[in-house]
Amino acid sequence: MKKLNQYIALAFLLMIASLSLAQQPDTLCLKSIDSLTLVNQDLEGQVKKLEQQVERLQEKQQFYEEKESFYKVEMMRDLRETNEKLLDEKERYQHLSDSLRNSLIEAEKTIIRSNEELKYTQQRAKDAEAKISAATSKKKKVSAIQGIAMKTFRTPNWSLAPDKIVEQDGTQRTFYRIVNKNGGEVEFDYTAGAYVMLWDLTRKTKLVETDSIGKKIIEIKKFDQDFSYSLGLYVGFGGSNLFKNFYVGPSFKFLDFFHLSAGFNVCEYEMLTGAYQEGDELPAGFSLTDQISKVWKAKPFVSLSFDLDFISYIKK
Repeated sequence: MKKLNQYIALAFLLMIASLSLAQQPDTLCLKSIDSLTLVNQDLEGQVKKLEQQVERLQEKQQFYEEKESFYKVEMMRDLRETNEKLLDEKERYQHLSDSLRNSLIEAEKTIIRSNEELKYTQQRAKDAEAKISAATSKKKKVSAIQGIAMKTFRTPNWSLAPDKIVEQDGTQRTFYRIVNKNGGEVEFDYTAGAYVMLWDLTRKTKLVETDSIGKKIIEIKKFDQDFSYSLGLYVGFGGSNLFKNFYVGPSFKFLDFFHLSAGFNVCEYEMLTGAYQEGDELPAGFSLTDQISKVWKAKPFVSLSFDLDFISYIKK
């Protein structure tokens, strides 16, 4: 464009020069006209070239504008696609964030619940350990024991049994005789009670001996130190009538959970206290219940009992 302006300015000067030469003599005018014609032709050629360059420049400019417009459209499309992707990513991450927050809240609830359960479990474990320690302790003073007792008196079971007798005149007479259906001298009874330790027989004794080196102390075990032994008092109950059937006596504990007891069984029995005894005939019109009354008796017993709490925790 700058060169085009220069050529136009040159053409304008030539025109002015041609007008000034027109006022000179003809000869000079003709020469000048020829020169001007050549210059004009040259200028016209250059002007055409300049016009062609201008057209090419305009075409390039239009191409660049179209290209720029195309790039703008592509860029806008890319930006729109990118924006849509970013929105999708934002929504996805928002959903993920909500899910993680909800999961975190549930995890916190689970942790709080687990901590509470753990505290409760730990407390139960401590209580269980305390119970086990109390049950398995070889030095516990009081133990609940259960077992079987053998006592030297059976609980009477009075009844009437029919019998016949031949009179002197040869006639038979039927009557009822008093019998004890539970006769005998030994009876076994289920017992449950408490053992109170009075002397611990598992303690070690110390013996002082002297040799070539000097004095030394030797510990001697009473019985077998791997098990506990003790002597105490046993108080228990027997049968179904717990408050009318008592067992009292010394007891020896051996091998941790066995208890061998002996003493007296004090129990309330139904005994014949009237004029009639076992084997007598009960006259007609008399009632057996009128001949029975409740009497307390003390009889010897021997029992073998077990510390069931201790046994129940041996394998745990």
